Amino acid sequence: MKNETITGSLVLVHPEVKNDPVGKQGQVGVLTYARDASENYVSFPKGGESVYQAKDLMMLKPKEEIMKELLQNGSKMPLNDFKTMYKIMMRQDMGTSSDLFNALEIARDHPGIWDKTLEAVNRSEKIELENTLSR
Repeated sequence: MKNETITGSLVLVHPEVKNDPVGKQGQVGVLTYARDASENYVSFPKGGESVYQAKDLMMLKPKEEIMKELLQNGSKMPLNDFKTMYKIMMRQDMGTSSDLFNALEIARDHPGIWDKTLEAVNRSEKIELENTLSR
């Protein structure tokens, strides 16, 4: 599987990672090299690099998926969750690296919407592979 498309992406180290020797749980970093499901290198803005399993790294879902969730279930969710998801989607729409970084931090701080805004890196790889094969 080729991982060039996710290399350079911003990722969030899952805040509940148990064995993190460098203590970067809940921090946003850059995926510098994705070898396979058990070896993903992440660099952090304030220095340091570590290796994680794909299941321990989260990425933002595409803004279209977040928008779909808001449209389909927005009236049923708590107002604060709706506003938070909307902020994340707007940051994604702006598209700068600092906006995406902020969007990940916002998502990190709201565990109630993790399932609606974040996905594991290995799920992203699967989607990209499916898109590549369907061309």
